[in-house]
Amino acid sequence: MNENFTVQYITRTAVLLAISLVFQIGLNGLGQGVVGPLVNFTLLVSVGLVGILSGIIIGCFTPLIAFFVGLMPLAPVVPFVIIGNSILVILFGFIRKRIAKNGDYIGIIVAAIGKFAFLAISARYLIGLFTKVPGPLVTALSLPQLYTALVGGVLAIIVMRLLPKSTFIKS
Repeated sequence: MNENFTVQYITRTAVLLAISLVFQIGLNGLGQGVVGPLVNFTLLVSVGLVGILSGIIIGCFTPLIAFFVGLMPLAPVVPFVIIGNSILVILFGFIRKRIAKNGDYIGIIVAAIGKFAFLAISARYLIGLFTKVPGPLVTALSLPQLYTALVGGVLAIIVMRLLPKSTFIKS
């Protein structure tokens, strides 16, 4: 990996993380139905523009920062959201690379279902091992996760299709 690639990789990841945090913190009053798709959008665009590791990095920092600024109420939920974000990013990145035709669309669908299934099962059965999970939080970690991942994915595909090919880092 040459020096320019490293600087470009780190810079793009940092900018996409900053955009994600602006959505997450700055638009928090608009609720999960608006903020969730925008955060998922940045996770998926980071995979397209930079790479899977970039998406994982952003997907780790967003729930941590949400917890530290008081947007995520329970610490035991943070690792599960990090894993859910990582599932979204890894599945999307893996599928879009291996399926030439319609890989983005198939990747979004599979990745969204993967994140939704993991978080829904975790909210109902796993997180409760560590803390009492309020009903609204169980709900927020269930079906809305599928919606936010799908909408964020569609937005990501639209934006990535509009960007020139020179914008993408070759990985």
